[in-house]
Amino acid sequence: MRRGLLALILCFAAGSGPLACAKVSEFATAHTYGPSFDYIPDDQVDSVMWQLARDVKRIDALTKDSASITQAQNEEIARLLVIMEDATDRLGKEGVRTNHPLIDEHREQFRADLEAARRGVMAQPPSYRLAEDVSTACMRCHEHGTR
Repeated sequence: MRRGLLALILCFAAGSGPLACAKVSEFATAHTYGPSFDYIPDDQVDSVMWQLARDVKRIDALTKDSASITQAQNEEIARLLVIMEDATDRLGKEGVRTNHPLIDEHREQFRADLEAARRGVMAQPPSYRLAEDVSTACMRCHEHGTR
């Protein structure tokens, strides 16, 4: 912690530009947290959330009339759920704390919900009930007025 603060002070004292100071800040952040802690930048969280929102919106549109879903639509829903599962990996590793406690609190359940929805979509016959509820799963965090 002290090394990072010292590096930041030296950066400003030396008259380095904002880009150089940003690099020092990244270095300090990486060395401030322990190995059992993942620091996830806010812009990465925002990027994942926008991707998840886009994919949820598409799933909602595809499952609007679940009685008439075609095989191609079924495959698209399953593909989107896999993409969403992969996106949540950028929100931290299982069992590892991050600088986003609300995400930590709900991340594993959200992943489980996505996996269960995907299994339902891939079942014979397919079940879309859990896929239709993915947007509801998002509300665990967003009902608290965050991100």
